[in-house]
Amino acid sequence: MSRFLHRLAVFSARHRALVIGGWLVVLAALLVVSHQAGTKYSSSSTVDGSDSAAATELMERSFSAELADTSPIVFHTEEGSITDPEHRATVEASLHALSQDSDVASVTDSFAEGSATVSADGTTAYANLVPAEPLGDLSVEEAEAILDTATEPAEGTEVEVAAGGQLGTKVSKPETATSELVGILAAMLILVLVFGTITAMALPIASAIVGLMAGLSIVSLLGHAIAVPDVAPTIATMIGLGVGIDYALFIVTRARSARHEGRSVHDAIGHAAATSGSAVAFAGGTVVIALLALAVSGLSFITVLGQAAAIVVVVAVLASMTLLPALLSLCGDGIEKLRIGRDRRPTLGHSAVWQQWGERLARRPRLYAATSVLVLIGLSVPVLSLGLGLTDQSSAPESTSSRQAYDQLTESFGAGANAPLLVTVDLGSEPATGPDDPRLAQLHGGLSAADGVQAVGMPQLSQDGTAALMNVIPAGSPTSDVTKDLVDEVRDATIPASGLDAHVGGSTAQQLDLAELIGDRLPLIIGVVVALSVLLLMIAFRTVVAPLQAALVNLLAVGAAYGIVTAVFQEGIGITAIGLDGAIPIVSYVPMMMFAILFGLSMDYQVFLLSRVREEVDAGRSPRQAVIDGLAGTGKVIVSAGAIMVAVFASFVLNGDPTVKEFGVGLASAILIAVGMVVILLPAVMLLMGRRTWWLPGWLDRILPHLDVEGGSASEADEVAEKSRETVSA
Repeated sequence: MSRFLHRLAVFSARHRALVIGGWLVVLAALLVVSHQAGTKYSSSSTVDGSDSAAATELMERSFSAELADTSPIVFHTEEGSITDPEHRATVEASLHALSQDSDVASVTDSFAEGSATVSADGTTAYANLVPAEPLGDLSVEEAEAILDTATEPAEGTEVEVAAGGQLGTKVSKPETATSELVGILAAMLILVLVFGTITAMALPIASAIVGLMAGLSIVSLLGHAIAVPDVAPTIATMIGLGVGIDYALFIVTRARSARHEGRSVHDAIGHAAATSGSAVAFAGGTVVIALLALAVSGLSFITVLGQAAAIVVVVAVLASMTLLPALLSLCGDGIEKLRIGRDRRPTLGHSAVWQQWGERLARRPRLYAATSVLVLIGLSVPVLSLGLGLTDQSSAPESTSSRQAYDQLTESFGAGANAPLLVTVDLGSEPATGPDDPRLAQLHGGLSAADGVQAVGMPQLSQDGTAALMNVIPAGSPTSDVTKDLVDEVRDATIPASGLDAHVGGSTAQQLDLAELIGDRLPLIIGVVVALSVLLLMIAFRTVVAPLQAALVNLLAVGAAYGIVTAVFQEGIGITAIGLDGAIPIVSYVPMMMFAILFGLSMDYQVFLLSRVREEVDAGRSPRQAVIDGLAGTGKVIVSAGAIMVAVFASFVLNGDPTVKEFGVGLASAILIAVGMVVILLPAVMLLMGRRTWWLPGWLDRILPHLDVEGGSASEADEVAEKSRETVSA
């Protein structure tokens, strides 16, 4: 691998105009095509094989595919009653405009006789809107156009209009630009402090941004082929920005150090690619494998999230291997211009501060190891009360349409109005005689008598009468235990008692099914990701012990991160400091995604430390001295890279989406912990194990494939460089 990466980097450096131009052309093409195609992300979280999926399938077959996306359009006034002639005229004008919109299949009449869609105090009314096609097939711009159609007749009046449900969620996604900008600015500051020059700082930022934009464009286009969750771009941005800057940091650091040692510009770039570049490729591969391993969950929602993030990581690695060497060649020795402070190159390859830390650690490894483990276990304690659930729009920013609709519906109709359950009935070969069919009447009565039910709508029949649909309004909010218990009771008792083939669907039921299945599959994901990571490290470093050490350190760090997320969000400790009003549930897929992301990313730092320590061992150092020198050579860059990743992830706490906040807090705290453990616990354990750290049974050594990471590849890189110089001189 080192030889290939050396040749690739030198080629990119020597043909910098071609490589940079090629990247810009590809990026421009991707941006133009993705812009023309528009964004098309899915807000559905259907769980194949679940009861809610069966309900959705019956709705699509007997009613329409769009019925599951029914969303309330809420009208509210603070002056008088919504039924006052002037307010009613505004509402009717809005409903008429919606009925004429080609993207709207139907919209109910809020003032129809017998309708229960006007509040008791007369201040609020709502109409149920059914889109002409599933909301997942509409772009954000098309969804916003529907809301604009509803709000235009109310402009200049005292009637407020807001969209709830899936439509409200689609148009209320907070912008991520502020978070991204803050993350980039923080990364720039850290890079300036590490490199000491503004020019050197600019290269990782440029490489990461180009890679991120290209990766996100590919993800956007992917959304037109498969159902990409609407949270995927934000998660991909967090990961892509962090790894893009980190990977470039490692390579630029090694290239500047090599140039400082007297190598030519091209030799320095090739050497960096063959050494740190090999570690970057391996680390990036580890992250990608961890993300793709989410496919074993069997959940398309989770699988595609992992694939979208993996795409961005792959593009980030490609940018680091090709675009970055071209940029380094373009700058040449100009990379040392615009210096701030003293020349920091002498400390890039060996830091006296980290040398001293390694020696201190070597004197008392048991103390540092035991203290670290106790701290991690203490931070992990809240995990014992971790519960997976779903969030609702009550925690969305107050400026969003979905939050306004949620609050108005809750105040006027109860929180359950935001959590409708759709009970579908398959009557088979015996069509219903009408809405008052005895079979349906029995089920309707059972639903009305169930605990936690506020109201049950009259049965709606399909055209052939072989299927029916009932709208059930719970007494509790979408996230409440009342609603969850109601769904369980209806499925386990009410429906079986009716003797009918019925299912509970709707977005709330889908989220509950997703949470339950993720809870069941999380141990499998953890096992697969850990096993793959251990196998990869075993192949790379030819040892059984070091990968197990790394996996144990990672598991402890992830457990501590889970504990912090649980304490902050579920227990509400410090929740107001991150812009939320109170405690919220842990979104079901956050822990699963966190584990795959964190196990992959934190392995990066372990790879860089282990590779340098292995390099020192191969050079003849004692196990003790190899750990000390390994820390001296990598400690500064690992902590700097970790600080960048923490800053990028933490910046997303500014995002208004509570789910993104959970990812931001979880990922930032986990990387902070992981980096700390890589420079404290992992080397302490290696010092305690001594030569046993590098033990590998002979039979296993014979069957494992050989793969060079940074350790041991430096000499090969030098050979390649020497041959290249000889060829040029000849």
